[in-house]
Amino acid sequence: MRPLNPTETLALLMVLGMMSSPSHAEDNEDTFTPYVRGLYGYDSNLFRLQNDQEANAVLGTTDTAESYYTLAAGMDMNLRVSRQVIRAHAEYNQTWFNQYKLLDYDGRDAYLKWDWLVGNVATGDVGIAETLTQASYTNVKKPVSNLIRTRQRFFHAAIKLDNPWLVKFGAERADTDNNASVQQALDATVDSVNAGVQYTSSKGSTVELISRRSDGQYPNRQLVGLAPIDNDYLQWDHGVAVAWAPSGKTQVSGRLNYTQRNYAEVPQRDFSGLTGRLAMDWMATGKTTLRASLHRDIGALENDTASYTLNQGVAFGADWKPTAKLLFNAQLRHDDISYAGDPGFVLSTAPAREDRLTTVQAGVEYSVLRNTMLGLVLKRGVRDSSEALSSYGYNSALVNLRSEF
Repeated sequence: MRPLNPTETLALLMVLGMMSSPSHAEDNEDTFTPYVRGLYGYDSNLFRLQNDQEANAVLGTTDTAESYYTLAAGMDMNLRVSRQVIRAHAEYNQTWFNQYKLLDYDGRDAYLKWDWLVGNVATGDVGIAETLTQASYTNVKKPVSNLIRTRQRFFHAAIKLDNPWLVKFGAERADTDNNASVQQALDATVDSVNAGVQYTSSKGSTVELISRRSDGQYPNRQLVGLAPIDNDYLQWDHGVAVAWAPSGKTQVSGRLNYTQRNYAEVPQRDFSGLTGRLAMDWMATGKTTLRASLHRDIGALENDTASYTLNQGVAFGADWKPTAKLLFNAQLRHDDISYAGDPGFVLSTAPAREDRLTTVQAGVEYSVLRNTMLGLVLKRGVRDSSEALSSYGYNSALVNLRSEF
């Protein structure tokens, strides 16, 4: 008997999912939920190339479209032991590409977390997580397989003082490894610690003062021209976070930090300034929710250098649920992205690269059966860049089916 190809396997999973029935009671706090999911994806410009000339030079063809399949199996578990809760998730997935077979890969996604409670005084969580997935092609701009493994370890705690005060603290470590040699300058370990105090009002609103220290270490130096650059940094974030519900239909949340990042080498890249996010959700009707947000932050947003970008933008979204089984959603997002943290621009005294990225997407989710969800997401993205051959446009579509057992 010949093995099934991805299309046939996806069809089989759909049939099995529609025939299955849930094996757990929704009102039981202890749950074990195995599932399977299948995904079909299409991207009109997978490697984010600017025009036919660049596509022909990089790919040997002007056809920039690609499609792919992902099949996955996993489980979610919640287990209550007295007043403690153990949460676990594990998934194994395989992805096949239609044309660029060298990009096929096996991925995984897993975490184990203990939500702990000591008396009525202290709460928190401790856990580990790991993902293995293919890196973005946005700035690599060619079919290079690069699997990124991210491991996280974390511990958080909150201790009650006299009502309504809480003292909060925590520690995290995140390790990122790239298996492609050309991307190993991005390998990093970031150790973070934080501490703060939170006040909760009689109506449930919260105000939190918090400080966070992050120590980023890059074991592999980045070669800029002929200069090997050390990208280690130390970052402090001091700020305030708020959560406020002015009415039963409106929720407002936000954070405002003063962020300071200092690099071990090339101090011209150092950053200091305000960062943060402000978001509002408004339940316009019982079936419609509108969302809006503003953000200004630093991070390595799909960047091909071990440095930071300064991202400033806005986003608007809406959810409409006309029936219990059907959900429509849409989002519009715009980002202004500055690459002032890239040592390549600093060392050459060239103007920092500036990008403008706009994306719009629309989706629908439909509960085929009680345990089976079918989803569709359509997306359009356009990036305008001050750097030559860094502008692009693309259209993409995702069809996703998930069935629980």
